[in-house]
Amino acid sequence: MEQAEAARAVDAAIGGRFKSWVAPGPGVIESVGEDLAVGLTGRAPYRDHRQWAALEEFHDRH
Repeated sequence: MEQAEAARAVDAAIGGRFKSWVAPGPGVIESVGEDLAVGLTGRAPYRDHRQWAALEEFHDRH
């Protein structure tokens, strides 16, 4: 993967969720990692995501 393509994939996964003055919580970090994996592979993680539904809805609204 070329550097520009990797940068686009990371930017898409982050989606503006990190602010430079705030340390992201574990749930946000995990969500970004999963979004990056899905973006690169096109496959959703196997595990059930109901525990993260509120966090994902929050990020979708902001």
